[in-house]
Amino acid sequence: MRLKTLGVILVTALSAFTVLYWLTDSPRRETVAAEHDDELLEYAQVIFSADPAEAAAVGCANCHGADGTGGEPDATVVGPNLHSRSVADKLKANANYVRLAVSFGGVVVSGNVNSLMPAWSYEVGGPLNEQQIEAVVTLVESWAEEAAAQPVEEVPDTVEGGAEVYASAGCVSCHAAELEGSTAGPNIQTIGSDVITEFDDFPTPSGVDQMVADYEEDPRIFLEQWIRDSSGNYNDGVATRMPAHPEDKLNESQLTALITFLLDQTGE
Repeated sequence: MRLKTLGVILVTALSAFTVLYWLTDSPRRETVAAEHDDELLEYAQVIFSADPAEAAAVGCANCHGADGTGGEPDATVVGPNLHSRSVADKLKANANYVRLAVSFGGVVVSGNVNSLMPAWSYEVGGPLNEQQIEAVVTLVESWAEEAAAQPVEEVPDTVEGGAEVYASAGCVSCHAAELEGSTAGPNIQTIGSDVITEFDDFPTPSGVDQMVADYEEDPRIFLEQWIRDSSGNYNDGVATRMPAHPEDKLNESQLTALITFLLDQTGE
């Protein structure tokens, strides 16, 4: 009888424990996952840094800045701001966008063979293993999510406001800090009807005559058309090296300020 009672007690206790474990399993998993993410982000910050004292640092900060908000003007390569809605938009279109860019370089997501973003994965000769790639991707995606959650702010139509857009929208990554251009984008230090037809090593759009006409009518008209959709407005729908910037990526106030900045810098 005592054994039977003891058995009932043990079975009841085991059942209660099972129910309790089941009820607390999800919160416990969430806590463990959160702790894992925190550790991953902390590790990613080390990898991202350019601190010579950190053996794991690979120097992403050299191009993208110490906090990921964009490279310094005097950097060899000025990387774009990673705390950006544009990164979040690209993730919406392709959930693997950041992973592909980090692992295999900018060319795999942009098609630009002159992309200044190198490949970092061991698979293609880079310095990062899969765990390190995972850490950096998690960090950049967390920045993009935070940026996307912020309300869209109107940018003042000032040179200073436009300079911020130039950096945050990624223009700097192709056209460089002083607008001097790079292998990814032409020099735009001078904008005018006598120079917008000079594309150096970049393909000349089919609608170059319309570009000149729009510029001569109003430089802002040309720049707005070119920045919004260079291929649709000036190249018969054929992609140019200049990506489109629709309003969901660059709102009207941002575009206006950006053009103000460009015209100021080019003396127009």
